[in-house]
Amino acid sequence: MAFCSTQYASGVACICFVAVLWTFATVLKQLIFSDLNYNEPLVLTYVCNACYAVHFPLHGLLRMTKVVSPIPWRRAEAEGSVKNGEVREAMRGGLIIAPLWFAAQWTYSAGVASTSVTASTVISTTSVVWTLLASILFLKEKVTVVKVLGIICCMAGNAATLLGSDKPDQKGQFSGDLLCIVAAMLYAAYTTVLSRIVQPDFSMAILFGVIGVAILVIGAPLVFSLKQEALRRMTPEIFGLLIFNGIFDNVLSQFCWAKAVQWTSPTTATVGLSLTIPLSILADLVRQKHLTPWTYLAALLVLSGFVAVTLASRPRAAESSALREDCEITGSQNI
Repeated sequence: MAFCSTQYASGVACICFVAVLWTFATVLKQLIFSDLNYNEPLVLTYVCNACYAVHFPLHGLLRMTKVVSPIPWRRAEAEGSVKNGEVREAMRGGLIIAPLWFAAQWTYSAGVASTSVTASTVISTTSVVWTLLASILFLKEKVTVVKVLGIICCMAGNAATLLGSDKPDQKGQFSGDLLCIVAAMLYAAYTTVLSRIVQPDFSMAILFGVIGVAILVIGAPLVFSLKQEALRRMTPEIFGLLIFNGIFDNVLSQFCWAKAVQWTSPTTATVGLSLTIPLSILADLVRQKHLTPWTYLAALLVLSGFVAVTLASRPRAAESSALREDCEITGSQNI
């Protein structure tokens, strides 16, 4: 799929913004699990992902205040009727993606609770490999030498991160790492399905709104039956942090993530996960923590890999010229 250069640049900007949000979100999860002694990944996943339902009232408010334009599929057709088929497609897509996304979030949160932050961050970035394989098999994404070398650099950076990190506590380490690996595979499946379903003018508000409502309604019996004691232990402070995490780590970051998938490619967007590693290193520098030469090597490799895949996936000049007229018509994306 070809994209205009403006859309692609916007997609790369979304990737960088999401990487910043996810870096802070991982620290916040550790705060909730460890410092506040609320090690309940299922409850965290349910509350945070149910926050997606806020897309419906938010989009309605923005429409009422004329901050955004009507979504593309509500344009009247030649005979004056309103095209609603794509609204149903957005709702169907949300219902398909909801279980994949919930499972990925649940397994990753459980993994973060059982392993180290470094290990969970490194393992999560391996989803780029699974995403590339899925994109080649199901989306027919073109493979280039530069793209493959970029992915190899990212994976080498991940390995260097593990070599340079302190040895983590082994208790529960294996199960935590295994859960993070499963989460990486589920992220790849989610990203590939998302790319297959959405189109450049697809409304992310409806898609994620449906995901939030589905998790809120369908997940309620699961959470209330399995975690009654955990719900009773929830303090207003913990609930506030869960909502804060849900709004920023889920609602805002995933909206930008979906736009990145729309405007770039699944592989390019997933490689952006690796940017959390150098961002974590930067945070450690600010906090004056000891860093090893392996850590700096990891940051260099990951950044090199991200740049390589980004450049290899950018739209060609000829393709951008051919689509310039379409991009001018649909370039102002609707939320």
